[in-house]
Amino acid sequence: MGSGARSQTAEICAAIRAMHFLHGERPLVFEDPVAIELVGPGWREACLRGDEFGLNSGAGVVLGRCRYAEDLLEAAVRSGVDQYVILGAGLDSFALRRPDLLATIRVYEVDQPATQAWKRERLAELGRELPAALEFVAADFEQETVAEALGRSSYRSDRRAFFSWLGVLAFLTHAAILRSLESLAAASAPGSEVIFDYQVSHEFLDPQDVPLIQEADEFIAQIGEPKRSWLNPLTFPNEVCALGFDLIENLSPKQLEERYFAGRSDGLRPMPHRYYAHFRRRR
Repeated sequence: MGSGARSQTAEICAAIRAMHFLHGERPLVFEDPVAIELVGPGWREACLRGDEFGLNSGAGVVLGRCRYAEDLLEAAVRSGVDQYVILGAGLDSFALRRPDLLATIRVYEVDQPATQAWKRERLAELGRELPAALEFVAADFEQETVAEALGRSSYRSDRRAFFSWLGVLAFLTHAAILRSLESLAAASAPGSEVIFDYQVSHEFLDPQDVPLIQEADEFIAQIGEPKRSWLNPLTFPNEVCALGFDLIENLSPKQLEERYFAGRSDGLRPMPHRYYAHFRRRR
């Protein structure tokens, strides 16, 4: 996906959150009452009808990582963090549905220009007044660093921050991922935290799961957003630590399932090719 095209996967993810909120089995894995407003007319009608387009393991990836990120964010805020940076924000709705946290933190949505412009147009159409604590930062992670992008904002590198980077790494090259994390380390105060999900190489999957993953990747490529990285869950965390971070946890799909999906009867589960990592900037 080039910087001139808005992200279609961002809208798919928002539609999954909307569908889950409207029709998902209770208790919900993740609650997003605003997502239905952000998607376009076609997706909105499908969500309201209750079409079964997203209630599968793919939805589990989206819902699980959102829940994981915001649980850890709340813990970070309790510890005194007052900056939340959403890298590759897409149609994230945090700033519109969590006024309780906006009283104590400032939110920076960092995303490629076309997707961000589309989101801002959508919010204007809805007549949504943007919270004073929200700041948009347009950026292309393949062309510039996180530090360069945040340098155009009011972000303060001398204060701890919490970074979420969800659903993005698979679309970047390995080199771009490490370059971005190195820049993030340089632009963040010690004690800052970052969480992200990443796609693992097929060699770490059960062979019977590979065709499903390949089919999903082919679909994403057909809509113009090809995957570019498949990482090693045994060595990639060490590469990140070498950039100035300490590993807090590197969750497998099974571990995430046990944390957020136990006891569900709707079949909603994470997909087997995604890991979920949490790091802290070394002091």
